[in-house]
Amino acid sequence: MNNAGVLLPERDAPLHELSSEVWDYVLGVNLRGCFLCAKYTLPSMLKHGGGSIIQMGSPTGIIACAPGLTAYSASKAGIMGMTRVMAAAYARNRIRVNTIVPGTMETSTNGYFLMDDLKRAEYREAVPLGRLGKPEDIEGLAVFLASDESSYCTGGLYMCDGGLTAI
Repeated sequence: MNNAGVLLPERDAPLHELSSEVWDYVLGVNLRGCFLCAKYTLPSMLKHGGGSIIQMGSPTGIIACAPGLTAYSASKAGIMGMTRVMAAAYARNRIRVNTIVPGTMETSTNGYFLMDDLKRAEYREAVPLGRLGKPEDIEGLAVFLASDESSYCTGGLYMCDGGLTAI
């Protein structure tokens, strides 16, 4: 499961204001990190006759819900594109590749801005289910995608965003 990522809202910016250093850093951690993890895991999966790779996307890579997060959004869109290409490339090798797309989650990554009651309310109101996500909301989906129960699932983007991308 490729679950490492970085979000730098205080430094990520609209494209014309974004520094090359922030762009390179965010894409390096988020997109290149997934690339490297998969690249060095795939030989073992090929040798052992299959496996499952799960990546973490974001609604920002699908809809324009964070117009100031250019690097982050691009990195997450890249992950989802890479997921689909890998799924097609390795399907005959019984290697499945899928992406979970979580919405705004109550995690340490988001903790600094969710401490602000107005921001918390703003993010919560944007979600049709009316609440922020918790890591536990993703657990069952991740276990399913990692298991043989999902043996016919590959190349998918699985939303766990409280309905954010449905509107």
